[in-house]
Amino acid sequence: MDNRLIVALDIFDGDRAIEIASSLRELIFAVKINWPIILGAGPDIVRELSRHSRVICDLKLADIPNTNALITEKVAELGAYGIISHVFTGSDSLRAVRESGRKLKLLAVVSMSHPGGSQFINRIHEDLLAAAISGGADGVIAPGNNESLLSEIREMGRELVIVSPGIGAQGGSATKAVMAGSDYIIVGRSIYESPDPVKAVEDLNRQIHEGMAARSTRMNTFS
Repeated sequence: MDNRLIVALDIFDGDRAIEIASSLRELIFAVKINWPIILGAGPDIVRELSRHSRVICDLKLADIPNTNALITEKVAELGAYGIISHVFTGSDSLRAVRESGRKLKLLAVVSMSHPGGSQFINRIHEDLLAAAISGGADGVIAPGNNESLLSEIREMGRELVIVSPGIGAQGGSATKAVMAGSDYIIVGRSIYESPDPVKAVEDLNRQIHEGMAARSTRMNTFS
């Protein structure tokens, strides 16, 4: 099966994260981790989770090039599959991530799924998308709960992989997001707070494949 689901493990408990990743490994594309679990379980959780799944480190890097480079080097050393960086700090900061983590898949944030995203970042998504492309990003983060914005980003970045949060707890539909242009879907709370994470993932996979069947453009994938 062409798995297109990324599970966000926004939790503190490393043992619980490993349990979820292990139980879902055949049903998902990757897990995404953020600062909560790194602070709660320590950086080695990246290496431990990588034994069960691809790991995307959602650190949303937003610093000067040297600091971005140092963080990226450590993430690569720990065996991660990908890393997420902001773009608004400038193309030099994004290039530092690209150059320091050559084997890592680089995802650049060009818009966000929470209500506050409309205040600043979503207003400049065109400039951020252009910077992401010129900075060598493999893909971009764009909200699955904002289908009109997602469709616009899809049209502008036809060759880029689009990874979309905002599904489930934030109101977005996996099927509609894929139809609007998402290539991979990120879901967290609807899975790790579910009494049956496997069933939750199976339901989401069905929704994603319904969107893929109805989509008029090809699906992009990580090379």
